[in-house]
Formats: sequence, structure tokens, C-alpha cells
Amino acid sequence: MAGTAVSEMIFFIAALLIAATVASVFITIADDLSSDLEDEAERMRQEVRSHLVMINDPGNVPYENSTGNVTFYLMNVGIGDLSMDDIVVSANGTTSGGSSIAVRLIGGGAIWSPGGVVEVNFTSSGLVEEVDYHGFASTAGVTSGGKISGHSQDIIIFRIRGR
Repeated sequence: MAGTAVSEMIFFIAALLIAATVASVFITIADDLSSDLEDEAERMRQEVRSHLVMINDPGNVPYENSTGNVTFYLMNVGIGDLSMDDIVVSANGTTSGGSSIAVRLIGGGAIWSPGGVVEVNFTSSGLVEEVDYHGFASTAGVTSGGKISGHSQDIIIFRIRGR
């Protein structure tokens, strides 16, 4: 009889050890999932905070015939700052960014805050009036600490107004 009690005790202890191991695995999985969900929620918050729209009149986008200079006007309609350094624009399949575009915050300043409008000038040669062109603009959002986070993009089908 004593041998039965000892073997039952051993099986009981083994069952407790297995249950504890399984529980710790489930806790680790739940903790990892929770951390991943927090990261995804933060990414989505930054995406929602970052939002730009192209406010050009689609039938009358400024274009300089002699230089091929196109002008887009972009407005920050999000609830966070946007990066002027990371703007990328495109017209008629010609994509430009970085040092190949000229960006100016209308009204001056250095921070593209909500409600602010930037003027972006870039070159896309060979555009003609009375033809529909496709364009887009995109940039990144900026956190309060100055870190790039989030992304915003807008598209436009437009016609130029040559001068």
C-alpha cells in the first residue's frame, strides 16, 4: 500500500510539473501576442495621425512649359506633423523626391503641422494641355519626438495649365 501512495505522489508531482510548463508556455504566447498587438496599434495610430491631401484644382495644375516645372499643393489634414524631407511626388510616371524637388511651407516655418500647406515644385517634361495625367504625393508622419512614423499618400488625375 505504501508503494501505491508513493507512485501516486510521483504521478501527481509529474502532472503538476507538466501543467506548470504548459501554463508558462501559454503565458509566454499570450504575452508575445499582446506585445505584437500593442506595436500594431501604435503603427495604426501613427497612420491615422498622418494624412495629406493634394489641394490643386485637378483641371488647372500649374505647369511651366519651358522648364517642365509642375507645382503641387499638399495640405496636412491629419492630427500630427508631417515630414517635408520625405515628400515624394509623381506626374505622368516621373517620380521625384529628395534634392530633385523644391518644397516650401506656405506661410513660412519649418514644421508641417496640421492645416499647413506646402508647395512642391518638380520637373516632369513633355506635358501638354487637354490631356489627363496621373499623379501622387506621399510622405511620412513625424512623432512628437521627431521620429518618422506613419505614412500618407494621395493621388490625383489632373490637367495642366501651361504658361
